[in-house]
Amino acid sequence: MLRKRCVIWETCLLVFGVLFAFYLMGCNHRIDSGEVNEAENEKQKMKEKKIEEKVVEEIVEICLESYTKAEKEDKLDDLEMIRELLDKLGKNGYTAVDSENQMNMTEHEKLLQFCEAVEAKKRSHMTVVEVSGKGSCIIREMETKNGDVKLIRNYYVYGDEKMELSSKDTYHAESWEYTEDGYLMFSGWLTLKDSYEITRDKMMEYTAYRVLPLDETCRELNRKYLLPVGYACNNMFLEDWSEEDFGKLDFYDLFDVFHPQPVNESVYDTSDNGMKTCAVYMIPKEDFERSIMSKFKISSEMLQSKTVYDSEEERYEYKPRGLEEVEYPEYPYPEVTAYEENADGTLTLKVNAVFPYRGISKAYTHEVTVRDMGDGEIQYVANRVVEPVGNQEIAWHKPRLTRAEWEAQYGGK
Repeated sequence: MLRKRCVIWETCLLVFGVLFAFYLMGCNHRIDSGEVNEAENEKQKMKEKKIEEKVVEEIVEICLESYTKAEKEDKLDDLEMIRELLDKLGKNGYTAVDSENQMNMTEHEKLLQFCEAVEAKKRSHMTVVEVSGKGSCIIREMETKNGDVKLIRNYYVYGDEKMELSSKDTYHAESWEYTEDGYLMFSGWLTLKDSYEITRDKMMEYTAYRVLPLDETCRELNRKYLLPVGYACNNMFLEDWSEEDFGKLDFYDLFDVFHPQPVNESVYDTSDNGMKTCAVYMIPKEDFERSIMSKFKISSEMLQSKTVYDSEEERYEYKPRGLEEVEYPEYPYPEVTAYEENADGTLTLKVNAVFPYRGISKAYTHEVTVRDMGDGEIQYVANRVVEPVGNQEIAWHKPRLTRAEWEAQYGGK
C-alpha cells in the first residue's frame, strides 16, 4: 500500500515538473518575442528616420539649385521662379505650395489623403514643402495618430550659395481643419529657441494652405485687381458702393493706396503741433485727383464733396493716420474664386477674404466690379458685400477719425 502511494506521488511530481518546464519555456518565449518586437520596432523607426532625412536632403538640394540659379539672374523674388521651383518639386513627387497661396499646390492629393487619415484617426505620415520668395523654404514633416497631428518644422534660408537650417521645431497642432473651400487651416505653438528667425522663444503660428486647385484666370485677376489694394488700412472692399453712389468709401485711405509716394512735408505744405503727431498736409488739386481719378470714374465735384477741399488754394486737406487709427497688424487676404463678364465690358469678381490668423478660409464674401481701360490701366466700378462677416469679433479695420473726433483729439494741441 505504501509502495503504491509512493508511485502515485512520483507520477504527480513528474507531471508537475513537465508542466512547469513547459510554463518556463512559454515565459521565455514570450520574453524573447517581446524583445524581438521591440527590436523590430526600433529598427523600423531608424529606417523611417533615415528615409525622412533623405527626403529633406533631396528637397533642400532641389531648392538650392533653383535659388542659386535665380540669384545669378536676379530673380530670387520672382513669381515665375517660385512657379518653376514648385513644378520641379512636384515632378519629383513632393507636395509643395508657395507661402502666399498664389499657385496651385503640387501633388495635392497626398495632403487630401492625409487629412482623411486625420479625420478617420488612422496613422499616416507625409512631407509638405512651403516655398517663399527671397530664398527661403519650410519643410514640414507631418505625422498623425489617433486624430492628433505632430509636425516637425524645418526652416531653411538661402545665402552664399547654400541652404542653412535657420530653425527646427517640433509641435502638435492646436487646431486643424480642412474647410469646404478647399483650405487646410492649422496652428500650433513654436518654441524656436536659439533661432535667428525671431527673438521670442515661443509664438503661435497660423498656417493656411490652399489644397484644391484654383483656376489660373482667377489667380491672374486677383493679382491684377485685388492684391494691390488688399484689406489693410482701407474700406474699399468692406463697404457697398458704386459709381452712382460711392457711399462711405474713404478716399483718404485710397489716396494712401494709389499715391505713388508716401506723403511727407518735404513735398507738400504742412502744419503740425511740433511733435509730428497731428500733421495736416495740403495736397495740390492735380496730385490728389490724379491718384484717385486714375482708379475711379468720379468727378472733381463729387470727390470734393467726399473730402475737405480748399477752393481758394485749390488744395485737398490730408491728415495721415495717427496712433488712434492704427489697425491690428493681422489681415485677411483676397482670393478671386469666380468671375463673370458683363454686357457693358466690365468684369464682376467673386472674392473670399481668407484669414489665416483666425483660421477661417472665408471671413466674408464680396463682389468687385472692375473695368479694364487698356494699356495696363484699370478702374474700380463697384463693390458689394454678399456674405457679411458672421462673427463680429473678427474685425481688423479701424476707420479714420471723423473731423469732430480729430478736432477733439488734436484741435487744442
